[in-house]
Amino acid sequence: MWMLAGGTAGAQGIGSKVTASARDSSSYDAATQKAYLYGAATVTYEDIVLTAERIVYDMKNGEVQAFGAPDSTGAVVGHPEFKQGDHVVNADSIRYNFQSTKAYIHRVRTQEGELFALSRMSKLQPDGEIHSKGGMLTTCDRPRPHYHFAVSRMMVVPDDKIVIGPALMKFGKVPAPLAVPFAFYPTKEHGAAGVLIPTWGASDDLGFFLLNGGFYLPLSDRADLSLTGDIYSKGSWGLRAQSRYRSRYRFSGNLELSRNTLLQGVPETPGYSRQDNFFVRWNHTMDARASLTDRFSAAVNFGSSQAFTNTLNSSNLDYLSNTFQSNVQWSHLFPRSPFNMAVAMRHSQNTQTKVFEITIPSLSLNMQRIYPGQLLRGEAATGPHWSDQIGVSYALNFDNRLTTTEEQIYLGNLSTLWGQMRNGVRQSGAVNTSLKAGPLSVNPEWSFTTRTYFERLEKRYDPVADTVITDTVNGFYNTLDWRLGATATTKLYGMYQFRGAGLRAIRHVITPSASVVYQPDQSTLETGPYGTGGAEATYNPYALGIYGSPPANESGIVNLGLIQSLEAKVREGRKARGDSLNSDGPTYKKVRLLDFVGVNAAYDWMRDSLNWSPISSSLRTSILDKVNINLTGLWDTYGTNASGQRIEASAQSTSGRWARLTGFNIATGFEFRSRKYGTPVVQAATNAQQVVEETDPAKGARSDFSLPWRVAVNHSFTASRTWRGAEYDETTQNSLLFNGDLTVFKYWRLGFNSGYDIENGAWTPTTLNLYWDLHCWEFNASWIPNGFRQSISLRVNVKASILRDLKVDQRVPVGGAGGRVLR
Repeated sequence: MWMLAGGTAGAQGIGSKVTASARDSSSYDAATQKAYLYGAATVTYEDIVLTAERIVYDMKNGEVQAFGAPDSTGAVVGHPEFKQGDHVVNADSIRYNFQSTKAYIHRVRTQEGELFALSRMSKLQPDGEIHSKGGMLTTCDRPRPHYHFAVSRMMVVPDDKIVIGPALMKFGKVPAPLAVPFAFYPTKEHGAAGVLIPTWGASDDLGFFLLNGGFYLPLSDRADLSLTGDIYSKGSWGLRAQSRYRSRYRFSGNLELSRNTLLQGVPETPGYSRQDNFFVRWNHTMDARASLTDRFSAAVNFGSSQAFTNTLNSSNLDYLSNTFQSNVQWSHLFPRSPFNMAVAMRHSQNTQTKVFEITIPSLSLNMQRIYPGQLLRGEAATGPHWSDQIGVSYALNFDNRLTTTEEQIYLGNLSTLWGQMRNGVRQSGAVNTSLKAGPLSVNPEWSFTTRTYFERLEKRYDPVADTVITDTVNGFYNTLDWRLGATATTKLYGMYQFRGAGLRAIRHVITPSASVVYQPDQSTLETGPYGTGGAEATYNPYALGIYGSPPANESGIVNLGLIQSLEAKVREGRKARGDSLNSDGPTYKKVRLLDFVGVNAAYDWMRDSLNWSPISSSLRTSILDKVNINLTGLWDTYGTNASGQRIEASAQSTSGRWARLTGFNIATGFEFRSRKYGTPVVQAATNAQQVVEETDPAKGARSDFSLPWRVAVNHSFTASRTWRGAEYDETTQNSLLFNGDLTVFKYWRLGFNSGYDIENGAWTPTTLNLYWDLHCWEFNASWIPNGFRQSISLRVNVKASILRDLKVDQRVPVGGAGGRVLR
């Protein structure tokens, strides 16, 4: 260890202590005042740390030189590394002066963000800037980059920017037809403002265009803003504003506003059309650590129904979606209380019918189940009491709803839309308990619902005009309905033991249930001369109510259900256990034979006929934990007449069957994947020679035929039958969906997503993809062979986001769809 305090005769400009050390050996020449350090040498001065295999420290001039040294094989090891704060410079040799704080560096290699700067000769300035002559700039981390920009001059400003002079792009040693007189690359940690280069191309319908060009602006460390636009030679245009924001441990989200005008055809001709569209997207998520009592979230997708008809600048998901929904909600949990409340705004729209349903606001107050008996008895009570299990729950809702069409939504029509809104208050509650009667669990319950409306319909007959007049009367109107019921359930277990070595046991679980619910006639229908010519008729004064009205018929329904499941206990194979031949004994695992087999039926004893409702049945199982099978069916024990109406006669007497199958669905699906699927297939190579050895069989690479792959197939068959006596008409839907991917050649991945409508004999939208990992580049190819968006897309781009505009992007329409996009 060598130590020299600042202020000595030979280094008067040094004001701090210099520390030097070496692993192997060190020597000092008193005549020249030089220290020689060998083997993992280190020199430390203030915040500067210089390491190398060999270092010469000139104490007289306050200068240090660092070099690598050849090892026993002749390869140079221990290249110098210069570290000052967080900035690191690697080079073949470094010469640094402590007095001027300048350095000459030979073959420097430094990293700024995603960029790697390499130069033949560089000079380190006192402010940390590196000025270089000759070198290269790249995002490839290989010692010999796959591509680079050969530059004549370069300046690196740490944590700020890299500026280069004339540069020529090269792939290896092969020059590419791309040169720039100068370039500026921001390397700030949180980005820098700059121009977003557009994509250009041509479309048969819209003309030549520029897409997604604009400006990027970082607003702060927590938010940014992108302003982009599209312009077409035939008059169409679009504007977008996108912002992302994030506050650590509090919230995060993004907001996008878009506006576009789409012109097609020639003005003043029959085929001309103009669409003015807008769309708003807002996603906001509150961190769970921000508050224990409050939550705020937003998921907004609101705008014109035709906003994504432009096939050039819309995703497949947006283009194919026919519904958009929004929900903005704030909720509050009252501490040490069973109450919580929420305020929300909701929206739903259908792009086919252009119908909008908007709820603003939606208020709710909920009381979780409480046990009044326990509260009244207090903590001093000893022993259980029958009242302890009586629970009470309550909920209150207020909604203000509007149902309208897209044509009615504009600023000048807000007052009319406000008058069309319907609102109301709904309160619901329940009192229930749980009782044990041997193996039975009995749960009686009484529940109620009240609806409060601020308007109702009133009809009256005008004998003079011989017409029925309908008025909407404002006021305060309440309705009430209640129901009383009970549910009983139990479980039955059966175990079948086997003496065989493979199958040890089968367990059969049966869960029967029965419930009864009574609901009186609580009809609000009014009867009077409300029909044609004053004839007697009924009407519902609460037909405009958003929560409906009380049930009109008395009912007493008995529900019967039966659920079964089967499990087997089988011996696990030695290979699956990973046991050796000297294992202590066999191990067993559970195998599901039938996950679920259920039957449900209902009987209404208050009806004068057709008391039984259709019987529903379902089955769910999995074969070898790979193939999932789901079956559902609906059976009716009553027959039908020639018009298809249910009659008070058995199905056996009308169709010769004990029950009519009115509808069923069979859904199967499986997913198979190789054992290597999902595991990394590309290991980072440490040098260029290793890259070659990993991929070239001539250099020793092993052939691997165990390729990661995955395939998923889902099939669904649905049938609906309309019976007329013994005959029926059947409507079916039969579809097959499949997707998967395959990794080949270690860096190639093939993917597909498609389906087939067996009933109509047509393919669903299909996409075939090819992805090629080119280390610092990537290649994507996509083919849509059918549908309106059928096209072939090719894209080659740099992976690093700082050079995301360095790409070739081409989309070729097939069959006249879309347009061509080039970069």
